[in-house]
Amino acid sequence: MGVAVVPGCGDAPSAGDPTEEASRTGTAAGPVLRSQVTRWDVDPWARGSYSAIPAGTASSAREVLADAIIGGRIALAGEFTATDYPSTVHGAYNSGLRAAAMILDEVGADATVIVVGAGIAGLAAGEALQSAGCTVTVLEARDRVGGRILTNTDWGVPLEFGAAWVHGVEGNPLVPLVERAGLTLAPTDFDDAEVHSYATEEPSPAAEAAAVELIDEVDTLSEQRLPASSSVQGVLAEVGWRPDTADRRFAASTEIVQEYGLDIDRLGAQALTEGEEYRGGDALVVGGFSKVPEMLAEGLTVRLSSPVTDLLLGPDGVTVSTAGGTNRADAVVIAVPLPLLQGGFPSLPFPADVATAIAGLATGNLEKVFLQYQEEWWPQVQVLQVSDTPSERWTEFYPLTRLTQQPIVVGFAGGSAATSRPVSDSACADEAADVLSRAYPT
Repeated sequence: MGVAVVPGCGDAPSAGDPTEEASRTGTAAGPVLRSQVTRWDVDPWARGSYSAIPAGTASSAREVLADAIIGGRIALAGEFTATDYPSTVHGAYNSGLRAAAMILDEVGADATVIVVGAGIAGLAAGEALQSAGCTVTVLEARDRVGGRILTNTDWGVPLEFGAAWVHGVEGNPLVPLVERAGLTLAPTDFDDAEVHSYATEEPSPAAEAAAVELIDEVDTLSEQRLPASSSVQGVLAEVGWRPDTADRRFAASTEIVQEYGLDIDRLGAQALTEGEEYRGGDALVVGGFSKVPEMLAEGLTVRLSSPVTDLLLGPDGVTVSTAGGTNRADAVVIAVPLPLLQGGFPSLPFPADVATAIAGLATGNLEKVFLQYQEEWWPQVQVLQVSDTPSERWTEFYPLTRLTQQPIVVGFAGGSAATSRPVSDSACADEAADVLSRAYPT
C-alpha cells in the first residue's frame, strides 16, 4: 500500500477522513440521498489499507520484523509484523503486546518509553508498558487516536470507514475489548448472500459457482508448501484455474482481492498459507469501533499532531525528533503503518535484514462507499454481490439497516479496482449506486 505524499505536519488532511458528497444521480430504486467515500490509499498517515505478501517475498519477512529488537531498545509493532493473525486488527493488537514484552525484557519495568503511533498496536503496547510500571508517552501524527480504525458519525449513526469486523470471535482478544468499551457484536453470515449480474440484471448462479470453485482451489493450495517466487495467479494457473471469464474475475475479486487488497497477479502465493484463524465466525462491531482505541488511550499520555521525523539510537537511550523538538527515552516502540517506514518516516538506520523485510512487504487497498436511500429496497440478505461490474469494482455490498436503523449500504472495491476508482467522491458514489441498482432492479 504507498503514495507520494510526504507527511509534514500533524494537521495534514487525511483521506481516511473523507468529505461527504451528495450523489447527483437518481436510480431505479430512488435517488441516493447522500454518500461518503473512503480514500485510505492517499491518506498521508496510512497510504493504503493493510499489509500483504507480494510475489517474490516470503512470509518469513514478518517473523524478521516481529523478532527485531534494534540496538536492544527499539521494537516494531503493527499488523504488518503479526505472524499469527497478519493484516488484522487483532493481529495488530497482539503485536503491540509482543513489542511491549520485548522492551520490558531489554530495559526493565522502570524505563521511560516512547510509542510512535496511536493506532491499536501502539496503544496496546503503551497500555501494557504503563501497567508494568514504565513511564510512557505516545506520539501520534494525526489529531485523533485509532489509526485505521475510524468511525464516522456525520450522519448521526456510526459508519466504519476503516476496520469494521472482528474476524473469529472465539478467543479473540478484541471481544473483551469491545465489551469493555460498551459495544456489541453482530454476527455476519456470509452464506446469506445473493449474486446478481450487472450485465443481465438477473441472478447469476454461474458467478456463485465460480466463487465456490475458487474457494475450493484456494483451500487445497493453502495446505501445500508454496514458493515465495510465485503469485496466487501463478499457482492457480498450475492447477488449471485462470481468471479468463467474467464469472471467474468476479470470484477472484470477492474471494481474494478484497480480502488481501492486492490483485491475484501481485499477491504472493505464500499469502495463502500464512497466519492462523480464530473460530466462531465474523461479527461487525456495533456502536462505533473508534471507542476501543479511545478507551485504550485513557490514562496514557498521548500527544496528538506530533509526527516523528527521525530516531537516533545511542548507547544510553533513543532520541526522538518531532517538529516540536526532541524527546529522550530508554526505549521506543514504532507502531506506524508499513508504508510510512518504507518512506522513511520515522527515519532510522535499520539492520540489513530488517530493512530488506520492510522493503519486501506490500500494502493492499480496500475502499468503501456508503450510500443512503429514502427507504430500503434491496433483497433482505446480509450480502449483495454483483458480477460483471466495470473494472471489477463494487462487487460486494453490505446493507447496514439492521445496525444503523437507516437505509444505508456500504460497497467495497479492492486492489487496483480501488485505486482506479473515479477521482471525485460524487462520481465514485454514482458509479457504485448504478452498479447496485442495475444488478438489483426494483
